[in-house]
This record gives sequence, structure tokens and C-alpha cells, in this order.
Amino acid sequence: MDRRRRHRLPVGRRRPRLARKLFLSSLAEGFAQRERWGKSRELAGERILVEYVSANPTGPMHVGHARGAVTGDIIARLLKAAGAEVHREYYVNDAGVQVRHLAHSVYVRAQEMVVDTLPYVGFVPDQLAPDDYQGEYIIDVARKLLEPLTRQSREGLITSPFIEILSWLQDAVVDLVMKEMIEPDLALFNIKFDKFFRESELHESGRVREAINTLRGKGLVEKRVLPPPKGQERADDEIPPTSEPLLVMRTTEFGDDVDRPLVKPNNQYTYFAGDVAYHWDKLQRGYTRLINVWGADHAGYVQRVRAAIAALGYDPKVFEVVLVQMVNLVRDGVPVRMGKRSGNFVTLREVIEEAGQDATRVFFTERTSTSQFDFDLALAKKQEDINPVFYLQYGHARAASILRKASERGIELPQVTAENLQGLALPEEMDLVQRLLAYPEVVTGAAKTLEPHRIIAYLKETIGAFHSYLTRYKSTEKVLSDDPVKTRARLALVLALKLTLGNALDLIGVSAPEQMTRTDE
Repeated sequence: MDRRRRHRLPVGRRRPRLARKLFLSSLAEGFAQRERWGKSRELAGERILVEYVSANPTGPMHVGHARGAVTGDIIARLLKAAGAEVHREYYVNDAGVQVRHLAHSVYVRAQEMVVDTLPYVGFVPDQLAPDDYQGEYIIDVARKLLEPLTRQSREGLITSPFIEILSWLQDAVVDLVMKEMIEPDLALFNIKFDKFFRESELHESGRVREAINTLRGKGLVEKRVLPPPKGQERADDEIPPTSEPLLVMRTTEFGDDVDRPLVKPNNQYTYFAGDVAYHWDKLQRGYTRLINVWGADHAGYVQRVRAAIAALGYDPKVFEVVLVQMVNLVRDGVPVRMGKRSGNFVTLREVIEEAGQDATRVFFTERTSTSQFDFDLALAKKQEDINPVFYLQYGHARAASILRKASERGIELPQVTAENLQGLALPEEMDLVQRLLAYPEVVTGAAKTLEPHRIIAYLKETIGAFHSYLTRYKSTEKVLSDDPVKTRARLALVLALKLTLGNALDLIGVSAPEQMTRTDE
């Protein structure tokens, strides 16, 4: 047994009789809560918006999005379990230059599909630009775009100058990618959102302009020439060095390292301007906390957004960011080749279809979000303890197996009451009792710190203690002994353990099977 853990959770023999009675009574009370066991009202009154995934709507979800999706989903689950009112949001970046490239890519592929049907000779399809999207999935999008159109509409679409139909094409293509690729893949992963918020809404409604005018009214916006950017500090705004004066927000007054432009030389709003308006919109909707789950490559954005929130008159502490590192996808230690249809990445759907939803969730959650690691697809499918998802699920299945064997022997499963638990006397049994009692505190702690990996760590430790107990005391035979008092107490303990493990697995979106077989047995 881990001595540090044992020190934190003293075994029963070191506790006075009164404390032991209290532990058993508390466990019975916890079990009575059933599916509510582990939940609390600790964060009641908080209204929290969790924004996660928010991948550009330019193609299928890839494995790089998966970790952020799982992290955001479980953070939302934890906050809700701790009593907060939680709303989940996906920010659809449908107003940037990347969407223009997507639209042009589909435009070119659509032309290639119908060029042979045109009633005249000499039509030459457009060509893909270097920054356009090359994956074969673009052909699928183009085909779906053309399907509902009449022959005349198809000809009009592909012979019209790109710039003339750009606005319509962008909306249509983003709709297709979201509805045909991104949303189905999220559903396959059981990732749900209360709202898909489109960036274009901010521009069309004038919210970006309103946000800038609000800052202007505070004297925080001016027009001036910015010094040349250092490195990549302004690469996200796609603003080349220019001697032209730009509309700038003085974010340095609120802790940012440089002031940020709000408008590009071509008079289009920068990405930062959209971020300012979006977070202002969130705050005006009455949320008390804004939690964003971003890729680690967006670390440089944190302080500038925090500065914007402070400039708008809000406490910057309401804004919290969980950064998520990328994942290396391997199979038996060998890097996985890129997906054929995606062109340059492995899709989320490919990973889930091979490894399964449960394994994907556990692998992405068992470490801190800021740690890098290799996701081994071969390991994720092993029915052995070295596979972390198998280890967690097998702990639940093993508890279920003991209860099933008891029923098969005609032993009636007991009520989990303090009286029935009185037969527990072994130090390892009281250690398990106290580990189960720690579960609600673990959930609350994980919610407060926004650290989903704490749930995995708790499951591993508790299941490890359960396996050690069964191994030392001859497994099932020790639970189902000839002593009715001890059998009743130990079955009650197993019932409480199974409930706790099931609740914890459900909290992270992982199934809790009743039966499993190990290939190493």
C-alpha cells in the first residue's frame, strides 16, 4: 500500500471505536444518495460558461481537438456535480480568412465535378491556392453542396466569379462542415453543447463595433503606428509590418506585453477585436465565471483577453483558461500515419472507431492537461491491467462479479446500513471505507481546481486497494465466507464500492460494465 496514501487515510485499527462507528454510518448515508453520491452544492449560485473545442469549421475534427473536447466536457460535468449552473459553448470561427480559403477550396472542387456537363467548350476551372485545403474531404463537401441544386443553379454557381458568391458560399460551406462532419463526430464522442455561437453573429449584429466604441468611450482606443512585431506576437492577426496608423487598444495598461490592433490595414476587424466582443457578450449574458479550454499554442492569447475584460470594467479573475497540450498518436510505439481523406491529420472519428470512446476519454484525462504524452492505439485495445481504461472498468466489473456470485449462491444482498457494515474489522476494509468516504471531497476538489485527472487518480488508487484486499484475503471466498455477519458486511462494502466506482466513471463519461474478461488470466 502507498504509505503516503495510508497516512492520509488511516486504517481502521488506529481509530477509536466512536470514529469507526461514524465512518460506517457516513458510508451508509452516502450509499443512500445513490446516483447523487459524490455531488454537492459547493458551487451553488455560480453561473459558469465553459467554452471548449471551438475548432475552425474547416474540416473534420482531428485528434488534436479530442483532448480539449474531453477536458472541457469533464470540467463541465465536475462543475455541475459541485452545484454550479453550467452552460457549454462552442465558438464557431466562421468570419476569418481560413473560412475564405475553405470556401475557395470547395468552389474549385465543385467546378471540377461539373465542368464536363457545361453546354459550352472552353471553361477552365479555377485552381487551388497554396493556402487552400487539400484533403479529399473537400470533395465530399463540394458534392453535398451540389446535390440539392438544379442543373441551372450548378452552372450558375461554378461560372459565377468567386468574389460575387463568397458570402453565400462561406455560409453554405460552414453549415455543411458543422452539420455533416463536426457535430456528428462530437455526438459520436458524446460531447454536447448548449450553444454553437458563430463569430459572424458578432459582426453582423454590430457587437464588435459596440465593444470597440465602449473601449473608445473609456479612452482606451487610439489610432497610431505600431512598432514592428517581435517574432510571432501578432501573427494571429495576420498584420504584416506597416507604417500605416491602425486602430489600437492600449492593453498594456492592463498587463499585456504589447498594445493590440483592433482593425487591419484593409479595415477588417482583427481576430482580437472579435475576441473582445465575444467575451464582452459572455459577460453581458450574466455569467459569473468564463472558463475557456484552449490548445497550449494559444497561451499567448490569455493575457490579452484578460486585459480586454479588465478594460471593459469587469474583474479579470472571472476569466480562466485551461491549456491543453497536443497528443502524439502511436500504435505499438510507431507514429500513426496521417488519414488519407483528411490529407494531413488523423480524424477524431478514426481514433474513436479504433480505440473506442471510453479508452479515448481515459487516455486524454489520466494526466494533467499541460503534459504531453503518446496515445498508443494498440495499448487502448488490450484487455489487460496495463491498459488504463481496462483497469478502471475491470475494478467495477470485479465488484459486480462478487455480487453476482453471491446471488448465484442464494445469498441475499444486504442493505447498506451502518448496522450491516459493523462486521467490517480488517484494516484493509476500513481503509476502503475511508477511501469511499473521500470521494465527494475528491469531486469537489477536482471541480474547484479544474483538474479532471484527479478523478482518474482516485479511481486507480481505490481500485488498487480493492484488488490488494481481495488478493490478500483469497479473493471472492473471503467475501462470501461461512460467517454470515462478515459476509453481510463485506457484501455491503462491495455494494458501496461498486456504486462509487460507477458514479466516478459516469462523471468522466466512461461506461461501467458489469462483466469483463482479462486476456492475461
